[in-house]
Amino acid sequence: MICFEVGEHDMEEVLKKAEAEAEHLEEKAVQIGESAEKSKMKIVGVIASGLSICMYVSYIPQILGNLSGHQGDWIQPFVAFINCTMWVGYGFFKEHRDWPLVIANSPGIIFGLTAAITARL
Repeated sequence: MICFEVGEHDMEEVLKKAEAEAEHLEEKAVQIGESAEKSKMKIVGVIASGLSICMYVSYIPQILGNLSGHQGDWIQPFVAFINCTMWVGYGFFKEHRDWPLVIANSPGIIFGLTAAITARL
């Protein structure tokens, strides 16, 4: 049988190295998790912005119908216009401008107001 003598000092050093390595790995895992979270949120933001733009562009058929004599309701597009104006103002006048918010809601100002006005003609 072979016996190894490990001094108390050597064991403490091994434990310190193991603890340092564990802390390093934990920090690395946290960084990876934060990076993945940011990537997911960026993707969700792009999709939400695209859907927002599609929602406001969908006023075009109502505007065309309004102009051809088939008036639609004016209140919903007018409220969308007010809502989008508030969001664009909020995103634009923040200390650090929120351009995705501004861009996603800008079509709502244009198309919401146009649909509301043409419905009242």
